[in-house]
Amino acid sequence: MASPEQAVSLALTRAPILRSAEAGRQAARGDRVTAGLRPNPDVSFNAENVGGSGSYRGIASLETTYALSQRIETGGKRQARIAAADRAVALTGLDAEALRLDLAREAHRAMAGAVAAGRAAEIARERVRLADEVLRATRARVEAGREAFPQQRRAEVARETAAVFLERSEREAAVALRTLSVVLATPEIEVLPARSAWFDDPGPRPDPARAAPAPPGQLDRARLDALIDQRRAELDLQRRNAIPDVTLGAGLRRYREAGGDTAFVLGLSVPLPVFDRNQGNILRAGAELTRAEAEAEHGRLYLDAALADAERRLDQAWRAADSLRRIVLPAAAEAAAAAREGYAAGKFSLLEVLDAQRALSDAGEQRNAALLEVQQLRADIARLRGRAAVAGRP
Repeated sequence: MASPEQAVSLALTRAPILRSAEAGRQAARGDRVTAGLRPNPDVSFNAENVGGSGSYRGIASLETTYALSQRIETGGKRQARIAAADRAVALTGLDAEALRLDLAREAHRAMAGAVAAGRAAEIARERVRLADEVLRATRARVEAGREAFPQQRRAEVARETAAVFLERSEREAAVALRTLSVVLATPEIEVLPARSAWFDDPGPRPDPARAAPAPPGQLDRARLDALIDQRRAELDLQRRNAIPDVTLGAGLRRYREAGGDTAFVLGLSVPLPVFDRNQGNILRAGAELTRAEAEAEHGRLYLDAALADAERRLDQAWRAADSLRRIVLPAAAEAAAAAREGYAAGKFSLLEVLDAQRALSDAGEQRNAALLEVQQLRADIARLRGRAAVAGRP
């Protein structure tokens, strides 16, 4: 695995959370099927004048009724129920797509984090190597009587400090690889390529002033609008549910006492909305719609602010990485090399050598951190725009 694109592809192929999202979509589709079904008819059997006293003893006066009844939905309930279910299906589809974009962002960020942690370990190893060189040179100068012994102790302390830092960096690199393995749902990754061109390349300089706004169909905005539509459909459904349904029935009654004569039975039932007029569900659905509209307004403002802030931070991180690459790192490397050579020739003190090497290590760490921020901000911006990130561009 050599690029974020491969990591994203692997994550989208293997992540269990996507199966969960797809199950949610299937559940919504099941609700849609249920919403379109009409009420089932009722079949009833009724026996009267059985086992009484006098002339009603036994079954001599038995009357039996076989009836079929059907509840007729009124007020467009079925159509409103279907509309609400359709809105829910659309919303779960957008939720699933948002989850894919979230996973793509996390895969890109985890990949960049693992590479940066590996780079930090490399910088720490180089710091140890340089400390070893200084320690050897210091010991030689102490043995030759050109340096006091405390200087050797100072070099030993610097070397041990570098070793401790290396150990911590290697632990952090291992943790970053485990995090990447979890995001990609793969067996534990043991190593990544030592050099990653995509990580070293921050791409063209961003310009926050010319950054394109989020497209009108941006996914998170579409989700907010879809949620409002779904809540509005729920409110319409609850209002229609307040209209009483009509139940029609028809049956056949047989009179045993009259020699088995039969007659038809017709029925009509309409509930009276005296106490329960579905006012509680209507009130709740109205409140849910109001909340969805308020959250959508807040969400739009947040998305605009988050995108603008990410664009500004990307510009700052890019400029920091570029400056460190072009100016700071070459100058720090030159100063460190000159200090080591001058120390060996007796022109510089040990403290000057250690300071120069520390400055070189710090510059490397700062550029590594700046490149990591660039990559992670590009992933964040791509997610805010509603698409997966591509290395080298936002």
